[in-house]
Amino acid sequence: MEPVDLVIRARYVITMSNPMIIEDGAVAIDNGLIKAVGRASEVLSRYRGEEVINRDRHVLMPGLIDAHTHTQQVLLRSFINDEKLALPPIWTKLLVPFEDLLTDDLAYLSSLVSVVAMAKNGVTYFIEAGAPKPRELIRAINEVGIRGVVTPSTFNVRGNEVVDAGEVVRRVEELLPEVSDRVRVWCSIRQIMMVTEDLLLRLKDLCLGRGLGITYHLGEYQGEVDHTLAKYGARPLEVFDRLGLTLIRPTVIAHAVYLSSRERAIVRDRGLGIAWCPTVDSLIMGQHWLPMFNDTLFGFGSDGGAFTGLDLLHEVKVARAVGKALTVSMTYDKSSFNSITMLRALTGWGGLLVGDSVGVINEGFKADLITLRLDDVRALPIYDPVESVISILNGHSINDVLVGGGFVVRDGKLIGVDEGELIEKLYDVIPEIHEKLNNIVR
Repeated sequence: MEPVDLVIRARYVITMSNPMIIEDGAVAIDNGLIKAVGRASEVLSRYRGEEVINRDRHVLMPGLIDAHTHTQQVLLRSFINDEKLALPPIWTKLLVPFEDLLTDDLAYLSSLVSVVAMAKNGVTYFIEAGAPKPRELIRAINEVGIRGVVTPSTFNVRGNEVVDAGEVVRRVEELLPEVSDRVRVWCSIRQIMMVTEDLLLRLKDLCLGRGLGITYHLGEYQGEVDHTLAKYGARPLEVFDRLGLTLIRPTVIAHAVYLSSRERAIVRDRGLGIAWCPTVDSLIMGQHWLPMFNDTLFGFGSDGGAFTGLDLLHEVKVARAVGKALTVSMTYDKSSFNSITMLRALTGWGGLLVGDSVGVINEGFKADLITLRLDDVRALPIYDPVESVISILNGHSINDVLVGGGFVVRDGKLIGVDEGELIEKLYDVIPEIHEKLNNIVR
């Protein structure tokens, strides 16, 4: 038998390939990659694991990908009530001003809390929307061990103040030496109303010249569309397309709730990705159009811990409910926007969303895997494990998280971070955070 680092056996293996589901399956892992997947009897007859783990009451599947999150906003959690949600717009009135007040220590603590929470919820890969202090996020990623796309908070227009575009681009370039097996660096755009055309063009050139991906907020509210129509004579994504930003791969557009048919065609024809944040988009922006169209590459995002528990398995249930509400009310079609589509979005469409070899349990793919517990009366019985993941299981069901074949979470316990110590640090800073927040919103 061929020796490998690890063999995991599970009651159900969801491969996101063919076959989709293997009962009593197993995965062989070596050097951080998937060596083989199949029936347990077949895998165990061919491979001798240095360690063999039995998860006979679990689902084993690819790790989840959070396509849009703000790791340095989690210290706002439970502060944003109904009145604050109505601030016009909330990011310039509350979110960005809060980020301005973060010290390095608070940015690091926020990043660590966010990355730990994502890991415990089964996220093995995430895209940061724009961190005000990206080096503190990189530090947290390396401690916890999941994969993250790091982007600095990128804008150069704020009220009457305009910052030199070259200075903003240099902030991205200075992060490139930090790239590793766990850390990728992309560009980001905070909002089209907060950037000059010169900055947009410089970011495009940097991404195309250095092979970087990009993510940006777009189509968030009606005022943004009015702004670009008045300034450019075109809608937001039409402006980006005209300037060549839609040539960048990968591109992940956050929210994109307010897209015209022409803009949706740009998304489809250019192969761009959408990050749908079901909870936040529904709370702040409105009903998303994605469930009505089956030709769009998209993923799910939490939009950060300020609004959510960073639990994508909860987000997909919100998406299922609001998506079905749309398709049923418009076409009385209860079968569309199905669970397989949602599971593909959760796992990044075989890595297509992020441009990486993740999201499928198949030979040669990165061994970024999770197991979910099925020994709970709140989860049983199981007839279809895909339906269980989409409709029933949640972040508290996560038992193991592996990234590159190594455990980040094992039997529900974090490996690299003392969670109790982290909780104590949070309690210690609550008075300081509360004082800062009171100074922002009175």
